[in-house]
Amino acid sequence: MGDALKLLILTGDDFGRSAAINDAIAAYHTAGALTQASLMVAETHAAEAVEIARAHPQLCVGLHLTLCAGRATERSALTDDAGNFTTSPAFAGLRYALDPRLRNLLQREIRRQFEAFCAFGLPPTYWDGHTHLQLHPTVFNLTLPIAQEFGFHFTRLVREPGPPALLPLIFAGLSERARRPLATTSVRSPDRLYGLRRTGRIDARWLGETLRRLPTGVSELYFHPGAEPTLPSPADFAAAVRSASVELTSATDLSAATRPKSGD
Repeated sequence: MGDALKLLILTGDDFGRSAAINDAIAAYHTAGALTQASLMVAETHAAEAVEIARAHPQLCVGLHLTLCAGRATERSALTDDAGNFTTSPAFAGLRYALDPRLRNLLQREIRRQFEAFCAFGLPPTYWDGHTHLQLHPTVFNLTLPIAQEFGFHFTRLVREPGPPALLPLIFAGLSERARRPLATTSVRSPDRLYGLRRTGRIDARWLGETLRRLPTGVSELYFHPGAEPTLPSPADFAAAVRSASVELTSATDLSAATRPKSGD
C-alpha cells in the first residue's frame, strides 16, 4: 500500500507532559491534523492524557520512551533525588554507552515504562523516544526484545530527507544500525521522518512545502502541540494537510493493513 500512495503519519510528541500539551494534542487530533500521540508515562499529566485518549478512540497512542529530559518511573542511579533524568541527551547517551554498571538499571527502567503504558489499559502499538534516544545503540538493544514481548509492532526511525547536516547524519546512522535487527522482526517503521531540522520551529510555510514534496510511501511528521509558538493552528494545519495529496494513517492502521487475516 505504501508503495503506491503518499501515506502520512502525524505524531504529537510529549503527550502527558502538561495539561496544555494534552489539550493541544486533543485539539489537533479533533481538527484532523494529528493521527497519533506519544505518551510520557511517568509525567504528572499522563493519567489525564490517557483519559483524553479514551475520549478519542481513533487516536493512536504510543510510548514516548523517556531516558533524559523527563521523569523516570522510579528514583535510581539514572536520576537525581527527585526522579528526574539529566536534561542533556548527550550526557545521558555517554553515560549509557560508557558505564556498564547502568545497564541493569536502564533495562529495568525501560521495562517499567512499557509496563506502565500497558497498565493504563492502552493497546501496544508503537514506541519512539524523547530526544530520539530510543536509537542509542545500548538503549535500542535493550528495548527491542522488551517491546516485542509486550506486543509493540511499530517504531520510529529518524531518516529525514534534506541537505547534509550533522544531527540528521548522526540519526540517519543510528537508524541504519537499528534497521538491521528490525529487519529480522515484524516491527515496522516509516520510510522517512520530518520535523528534526525544525523541532520547535514548525511554521505554515515549512509545513506547506514539506507536504507538497512528500514522496510515495510512508512518511512521519512529528511536532509538539502546545509547545511550538510558530505552529499553525489546528484548523490551519488540517487545511494544509487536506490541500496535499496525502492519505493520513497511523501505526495502528499500518499494522492492521499488513496483519494476516484469520484463516490465512
